[in-house]
Amino acid sequence: MIAMSNPNTKYNGWTNYDTWLCNLWFDNFDFTDLMDMFDGCEDKGDILNTIEEYIKDYVEEFVESYLAPGDTHGFIHDMLNSSIQEIDFRDIAEHYVDDVADELELVNEDAKELASVA
Repeated sequence: MIAMSNPNTKYNGWTNYDTWLCNLWFDNFDFTDLMDMFDGCEDKGDILNTIEEYIKDYVEEFVESYLAPGDTHGFIHDMLNSSIQEIDFRDIAEHYVDDVADELELVNEDAKELASVA
């Protein structure tokens, strides 16, 4: 039996099945090596938006890499696009925002410490 999305039902604590499945396959994001992308962030809302956009772009590029070149039509393409539209990337991003904010604080504290020594 194929699991179907229901916009009013959570799935294993996630927004829906598509979000759960995406997180299941892409649950190893490590932003510690990508801290430069958060340079313009002023608060957790900015960090959240940055993470959400990064994950969305990453997943979309991953899916596109598996489609045949020039394959912009057809059943599989339509099914993938439909499923991607159901993913709540913000829900996934919320699981990373505190770790990134904490890491940014450490980076900022280290920079202040180095500046005071110099």
